[in-house]
Amino acid sequence: MDANRRAARRTDAFRIGAITFENQATPIDCLVWDQSETGAQIELETVEGIPDQFTLEMTAYSRPRACTVVWRKERKLGVSFVK
Repeated sequence: MDANRRAARRTDAFRIGAITFENQATPIDCLVWDQSETGAQIELETVEGIPDQFTLEMTAYSRPRACTVVWRKERKLGVSFVK
């Protein structure tokens, strides 16, 4: 069984988000499955072409968060928030 290596407890989010990165004119929609103070798990239509660093916006009311990809699996990404 895999050990949970997360620095903070994740809570279910299940909300629409969008990612942006350099050379990407329009945001790419994603689904935020869960999140914590230190990171999130997101799902995209495809992870092909998604760089290791990007900005995640989860709602119109929260500030965008700079992210670094920690893991990739099929259509999902685990990201850590850059402080």
